[in-house]
Amino acid sequence: MAQKKIAVYGAREGSGKTVVARELAGAFHLRGKKTLLVDMVLGGGQVTRALGLSPEPNLGQWLQEIDRQIKSGRPYFELRFSPEEITSYIQRHYTGLDVLATSPVDFPGQAAGMVEVVVTHLRSLPYEVVIFDTRSGVREYILRILSMVDIVLLVEDGYHYHIQHVAEVLERLREAGVKTDHFQLVYNRMPSVVDESPEEAAANLGLPLAGVLPEHPELRQLRGATNFLSFDIADQYTRAMNELIDRLE
Repeated sequence: MAQKKIAVYGAREGSGKTVVARELAGAFHLRGKKTLLVDMVLGGGQVTRALGLSPEPNLGQWLQEIDRQIKSGRPYFELRFSPEEITSYIQRHYTGLDVLATSPVDFPGQAAGMVEVVVTHLRSLPYEVVIFDTRSGVREYILRILSMVDIVLLVEDGYHYHIQHVAEVLERLREAGVKTDHFQLVYNRMPSVVDESPEEAAANLGLPLAGVLPEHPELRQLRGATNFLSFDIADQYTRAMNELIDRLE
């Protein structure tokens, strides 16, 4: 079975993309898919803390080895790592989900080639699904990831002014040479009666609508919303996430 690589991307910080990436990976894992969650927010990811993982091993250790070999004179596209070397950097969550924790160190200006090495090598591992949580905005290494995966889920909460910003970011990505025909929109909040419908927003952005998720209880707490009926909200979220995965499969 071919490996499915999915990047979860947000046009801005605070879109809730990390929660979506984490829940998406967990849902695939619960379906029996061999899944790897990769925190590609170099220097600042939240997956390790959110899942209660150890700081090490992590992606940064692998990137430092890649950096060392590049500095020794080897082109990044000639680097080779065995499956055993790669898995030494991966942690296993108590649920059985495998996680490549984020690098605590950023690599500004040189990360694109290094990240390409990582994404290319992960193809050799026996994962059916690889989920990448990516940094928001437009950086060269993020552009490389978005161009190498099979699907990009563009996560946004659906407020009109945020959707306008998404359109601007999509234009910047296209100007930077990123093809967006594999992008799909994910609404990360149920729209109110005064909001543009998800279908209209997706059509205006020129993207397919992958799904509409209720606001996750964790995000509701961060944004100061009430916890009333939180169990119902969690159940609604689970159903909506399963519907999203049905479409992705």
